[in-house]
Amino acid sequence: MLTPEHMQQTVDQYLSAINAGDMPAVMALYADDASVEDPAGTEPKRGNAILQFYRNAFSGGAKVELTGPVRISAKAAAFPFRAEIAGPEGQLTVVEVIDIFEFDPDGKVAKMTAHFGPTNLTVQNA
Repeated sequence: MLTPEHMQQTVDQYLSAINAGDMPAVMALYADDASVEDPAGTEPKRGNAILQFYRNAFSGGAKVELTGPVRISAKAAAFPFRAEIAGPEGQLTVVEVIDIFEFDPDGKVAKMTAHFGPTNLTVQNA
């Protein structure tokens, strides 16, 4: 059953799994027919392409944390967070993002859209 508590727990599990580098745990949150648009408006990724996306995006390790409360509606959760992603030669990419999870009736994430643009991304040198 889809409840606000379940949606909050899913967001918490998602962020924890990314911080742990546990991409199979991230994938376990998604429905089998889920789609991911990261960033929103790009061609949706489905199936194995979602796992490949997460592996590529966070292969160097990432630290993510909420920067505000999770907003929950009937079938969706929106949450602002900051991602710090290690890059080549000591660079650190910082992205301020709002993700939106749309849930299916079984409580799995059916669609994720990540909302950010060039003004929400900075690269810091070591």
